[in-house]
Amino acid sequence: MAITARIRATEILERGKSQTTRLEVYENGAQLVPTSGTYTMREPDGETKIVDEVALTIETDGTASYLHSSSQLADTRPLGEGYIQEFTLVIDGDSHTFRRLAALARRRLYPTVTDEDLTELYTDLENLRPASISSYQKFIDSAWNEILRRTKQSGSCYTYLVLSPESFHDALLNLTLAKIWRDFHSALGQSQGRYLDLSTLHHKEYQYAYSQINMVYDQNHENKAQDPNSRNARQPVIYLNGTAPYRYFKRY
Repeated sequence: MAITARIRATEILERGKSQTTRLEVYENGAQLVPTSGTYTMREPDGETKIVDEVALTIETDGTASYLHSSSQLADTRPLGEGYIQEFTLVIDGDSHTFRRLAALARRRLYPTVTDEDLTELYTDLENLRPASISSYQKFIDSAWNEILRRTKQSGSCYTYLVLSPESFHDALLNLTLAKIWRDFHSALGQSQGRYLDLSTLHHKEYQYAYSQINMVYDQNHENKAQDPNSRNARQPVIYLNGTAPYRYFKRY
């Protein structure tokens, strides 16, 4: 069986701030506990090392973590995509290196949906929530990461440049509800039923809401909208001359 690194989206790091990056690895459904590990981070040029094989902290559950200082993510570093993180973990005596792409941004985009938004639509979700979980946060997180991946892979925009997080609210709300109701349906082991109908309904609503997203956008990494009174539709970037070129923004 292959070791799996839980990487759900590009790591977004805010420039000029101290912050922790983490990685979990799994095998056969269980999180592994490395005996040790090192962390390296490179700028988009692939050569300049921000962090060079520094020891990771291995938490009790096996999560490998590293605390970046604000000086390592200094305001002089270029904003945008292309940073590379490398986690080299020793597991059962063997060394494994896991790569993850990162972006340096002025601000991270956060989700806007909470349990209150879910129970506002369906009050019975309070009583239906399994005893094994205290909130629906894991479904919100799953839906949010799916939206981040979809947006990035379609070339629609860089989400960390979005200044209007509420633009994603309806899409996130409906995808979260679709995941919750599908999970409930799966637990019942039925081929049809109310929960499946609700899941299907909210997934259709999600697809529509996603297609209608428009946002206030910071096109030039300036932490301001180029036109505060204009919203940009979520439109993919189309390259007519073949493969999209590699690029990152160098803004100060």
